[in-house]
Amino acid sequence: MTRLLPIALVATALAVTACSPPAISEESPVRAARIEQVQPAQSAAVRDFVGRVEARLTVDLSFQVGGRLADFPVSEGELILAGAPVAGLETQDFDRALRETRVQLQQASQDLERQQTLNERGIASDAALEQAQTAYDLRAVSLDNARQNRQYAEITAPFDGLVSRRLVDNYTTVAPGQPVVRLQDVSELRVAIQVPESVLALVDETEPVEMSARFPFLPDQSFPLEFRELVAEPDQASQTYTVLFALPGDIPANILPGMTANVRVVIEPTDERQTVGVRIPVTALAARPDGGFQVWIFDPAAGSVRSRRVAIGPVTGETVLVEEGLVAGDQIVTAGVTALHEGMAVRPLERAVRAGSAPGLF
Repeated sequence: MTRLLPIALVATALAVTACSPPAISEESPVRAARIEQVQPAQSAAVRDFVGRVEARLTVDLSFQVGGRLADFPVSEGELILAGAPVAGLETQDFDRALRETRVQLQQASQDLERQQTLNERGIASDAALEQAQTAYDLRAVSLDNARQNRQYAEITAPFDGLVSRRLVDNYTTVAPGQPVVRLQDVSELRVAIQVPESVLALVDETEPVEMSARFPFLPDQSFPLEFRELVAEPDQASQTYTVLFALPGDIPANILPGMTANVRVVIEPTDERQTVGVRIPVTALAARPDGGFQVWIFDPAAGSVRSRRVAIGPVTGETVLVEEGLVAGDQIVTAGVTALHEGMAVRPLERAVRAGSAPGLF
């Protein structure tokens, strides 16, 4: 019995030591944390989109009659004026048909005059005169068709534009309606972006919107945009809607259709849509044992954090609305919150201008 007493005392000492919290060294390094300042929920919503430059109008020009190409004076990348010749067919067949219809019309005119004279003398019947008149009218229509076909053998530019592509080679035999050249109206260049349906549904037309575009080759410049149109039919694959904006005409670069641009849309909410509370990143929330949520407040003077219970509202994208517990100006930890504890010393890893400034409307 006496021999077992020291063993019991040692086991008791080990158990007490295992249950005791480890001593915190005063030399422990201060943990780095991402600190951001809370902003009001009604702050401007900012969205960035990848846009593509488009022409105001793109048309594939074609002949309304068939034939063999004989004249194709335009080159790809060439700017041409309205009315300038674009392409022409061989005209021998059209000219021959035009001469033939003229002769036929002249013959029909002579027959009509003869029938009118005979009818006035009572020799020819009224039916014969009507038949001669009908034959003359048909020949006149044939002449109009021949003239029109002769005009259709040539294509001229319907507007000032850029020849973006020749779709066939010269001396090719083309069918009626077959595109031969693509012409783009670059008098006003536009930028098209794809907007998700979940974002477009929340846009209020009464809210002031600021839109601008940046190009990779002009990184330090932005250019204001003007809204032009919304394609109301969504893309079947992505369920996104195309929104078109007009670029200014004084961009100091050679902007062509097909180039990419970064489009930034900033929406200032109206008074009716301003929300009470603040908006913070979802990553700043930490779960509480009672089922609620908390955030970690950073005290710059003490260099430490403390928890604060918050009441949250709806989640929008990567941010959440905090209805109670935070005010604008508070500094909170927005990453790695599960590794924090009360009074923990931290140092700011990166200070952001805003917390919760991720896009909410557009």
